[in-house]
Amino acid sequence: MKKGPKVVVIGAGSYFFGRPVIYNMIHSEILRQGTLALVDTNPAVLDTMMKLARHAKEHAGYGPEVIGSTDRCEVLKDADFVVLSFSFRNAYYRAIDTRIALKYGVTMCSSDTIGPGGIFRAMRELPEALRVADDVRRLAPEAWVINFINPTSVMGIGLMRLAPDIKSFALCDGNHEPYVRTMFLQNIGVLPEDTVLTPPEVDAKLDMAIAGVNHCTWLFRLNYDGVDCLPKLRAHVAEQARKEYETEPSPKAKPRLNANYALEFMDVYGAYPTAVSHTKEYVPFFQGYGVTPTTPEPIIPFDGYNRADEMAEAWAFTERLANGEESMKEFFEKSRGDHATDIIEAMWGGLGKKFYINSANRGAVTNLPDDAFLELRCDLTMEGPKPLKVGAMPRGILGLTQQVLDTHELTVEAIASCDHRKLLQAMVTDPIVNNIGDARMIIKELLEAERDHLPEEWYK
Repeated sequence: MKKGPKVVVIGAGSYFFGRPVIYNMIHSEILRQGTLALVDTNPAVLDTMMKLARHAKEHAGYGPEVIGSTDRCEVLKDADFVVLSFSFRNAYYRAIDTRIALKYGVTMCSSDTIGPGGIFRAMRELPEALRVADDVRRLAPEAWVINFINPTSVMGIGLMRLAPDIKSFALCDGNHEPYVRTMFLQNIGVLPEDTVLTPPEVDAKLDMAIAGVNHCTWLFRLNYDGVDCLPKLRAHVAEQARKEYETEPSPKAKPRLNANYALEFMDVYGAYPTAVSHTKEYVPFFQGYGVTPTTPEPIIPFDGYNRADEMAEAWAFTERLANGEESMKEFFEKSRGDHATDIIEAMWGGLGKKFYINSANRGAVTNLPDDAFLELRCDLTMEGPKPLKVGAMPRGILGLTQQVLDTHELTVEAIASCDHRKLLQAMVTDPIVNNIGDARMIIKELLEAERDHLPEEWYK
């Protein structure tokens, strides 16, 4: 067996993933013995990431073998892990999705997972992921394909349903272990705020249940040392909600008034939304429909220009690091492991760690089907994720979970067939699309606006 894994990253210039994977591949004693293969179709982006990897490796004095290509097929052979982190003109297309949906009364504050934005992003991204799966089948049939692209669940369902012979699962960095457990222990006052990692003897007393569909996941059990601590968590959230009004709320759509939305969710469902910046766009009651004013306020639309500016700023910093204009010492001191390579390290090294993974339920949530594609805490080995028992999901969030899953499954069926009827079914099943005529017009206008980046079969 090889000392270290061969990790192929497709989309090396990823906004979220590019720099962290280089850090972790060098920092980890397990990963640094392997190979990091960087792939990006943009030669300039690839060149920058290769320079950054080599510069970081030189600074550390050790690291993995680093190779790169604009053609994934040149580096896929003998891969152990293939991480999908690509996206084409992310902020640009999400802004189009948002603008056209808003014209028909559908507001999306993130526009990449649910609603018309989630459906059309999947239509743009999933076909390429399936082409990658074809190449993996041919060149690295034993590799694990790890999807790190939104909409995480649709992409994961697509790989599970349409490429069942490929070993795959999907990730999001929201419920990143072990940090998420530490955070909730801080929120209920068990640990001080400056705690970095939870001591094992404290962690052993925590019984926490998080489950749901990615970006619509819920913490519905939080016991510490046999005591129900959800009331303490609610008190913490209520205090954060109060503080949000002491200063001017964020003008950005995703972070705006999140503690207040979370508090409303807790009071309605008795459960905490662990990805509230997304979950608030999953429900009709924050859309602003009806006569009575929405509390805390209707969500506001995704600000594509802000995301584009943030991505440009992050890329400029990456270029400065690659060119030696920023401190590599500071890069190593301030970085931490990303979710995907933390998981790869644990799988390859047999570390026995647990992580939140998006994969088939397999009985973990007892009142959802075994093949429901859920985000659950899992044991993880080179055999793949094994979800840990959660029990029954409470009513209310159970119904929303089923509706979101139906929307995602119908989206995958529509993408597989380029069937306009299936696409309409996905759109009208979506929890925030409430008018069939508007759904038809949204589909018509988005198909026309994004014609250059959608499969030709949609237009036959």
